[in-house]
Amino acid sequence: MRTASTRALNKSTCLLHQLRKTESEKTFGLRRKSFTHHAVSRRSITTTTTTSTSSSWNLRDLSRVSEETSPLIFHLTSDNPYHNLSIEHYLLTHSHPESRLLLFYTNRPCVVIGRNQNPWLETDLNALRRGLVPEQGQEEAIKPTDRRPPGNLDRQRGNGRATTPVDLVRRRSGGGTVFHDSGNLNYSVIVPNSKSFKRGTHAEMVVRALLSSPGAAASYGSGDIRVNDRNDIVMRRAAHGQPEWLKVSGSAYKLTRGRALHHGTLLYSSPYIHKISELLRSPGGDLIDARGVESVRSPVGNLAWTADRRRRDTLRGEITRHIIREFWLMYGGGGGGVADHGRMAGIDEVTLGPEECDHDKNPEIADGVRELMSNEWRFEQTPRFEFASGVLDGAEVELTANRAVVERLALHEEFAGGERSERPRSTVEWDKTDFDGEIKLHDVQSWKRVLGGQNRETESLGVSDALVKRIEAIFPSWPA
Repeated sequence: MRTASTRALNKSTCLLHQLRKTESEKTFGLRRKSFTHHAVSRRSITTTTTTSTSSSWNLRDLSRVSEETSPLIFHLTSDNPYHNLSIEHYLLTHSHPESRLLLFYTNRPCVVIGRNQNPWLETDLNALRRGLVPEQGQEEAIKPTDRRPPGNLDRQRGNGRATTPVDLVRRRSGGGTVFHDSGNLNYSVIVPNSKSFKRGTHAEMVVRALLSSPGAAASYGSGDIRVNDRNDIVMRRAAHGQPEWLKVSGSAYKLTRGRALHHGTLLYSSPYIHKISELLRSPGGDLIDARGVESVRSPVGNLAWTADRRRRDTLRGEITRHIIREFWLMYGGGGGGVADHGRMAGIDEVTLGPEECDHDKNPEIADGVRELMSNEWRFEQTPRFEFASGVLDGAEVELTANRAVVERLALHEEFAGGERSERPRSTVEWDKTDFDGEIKLHDVQSWKRVLGGQNRETESLGVSDALVKRIEAIFPSWPA
């Protein structure tokens, strides 16, 4: 996903053309346009001279610009999920209430959980820490000295070869857990939260785009892709001689008083699709009773798989263009059916780079990045849940945690003999006032020490290595 795919939106894709300006150009006189859903006056936009290929206006002027110029289309060049989600949130909270925005980005390998989900239930954290084998041709680009920003995982080596780390990200919107990589196109639509807003509207928009895209349509044929009752995009493909509906795009939403955000993930050609079920299968799935939102598991598939990265980039560009076309026909007036009518690169279709997240340029976005990268956000937003390890070697551990902090811990030992339901048990139990300090699940370095060091009574209770290993498989320590 990393460098090659994030540069896919270049001149050859005809998506963006740099707006050439001179030092004397300070304003653009923009014409009035009529829109299908609303009318906006496109007045003058004050600019500063720049050599950047991105926006001709400052993102801090978004509220004014989105009122004067709508719809707006954004392409993000960073593959950093913390950057992209923070910019997305900024667009949601700072755009004019009546504006329509479309956003595209692609993330490096990461698992993204919903706002109210439980990471220990939704994913295998140890599998994320182990990372993924790099894509073919990318191994030389991965150096053991490379480091992610604080709060992420360092490059790791397994079996003598470098691995690609997988970020764990908690987004600000609801919905289920998804996996992102270089073959996953993320699209976001931000519109007024009015009575006319329907959750399936923009998924249907993407389906129309896919059906009109020759490169994508060639993989499934007309009529074999649709929006299901969960507002996911599914594709029908024969498997073992039987047709099967595979999920190619999930949806999540964030609704505020005046705005509605719909973001989707489109698996157009993921090189790691065979790893998704492994990463999203928690070893504690049957042992955790959670009060948050649990994901609905669905079989997934690539829209049009190719191992050739350049062909993958071409396909991404083609799909992007067709989604833009449908979006512009809906909200840009369409000029009598001409999808590009009135679009101006650098003004209403712009590219934003990672520099938008610099604190000096936009401190609010930078603070958003810092929050998403913190373990306080990643883990300590988890609603209260209960865990029971199950009996192993005659012992069982139970705990209750809220916001990742252990509130109650119990250690049971069963005595042999008779029916299991009738066996006597010895129990030691603590609440958080009994601990020397807070026990945060993601900070525990040794569960054997935690279970054996709270009270002398535990010395007579046997905690086997197998039981400790089971617990640590679910609750591994996570770097700060």
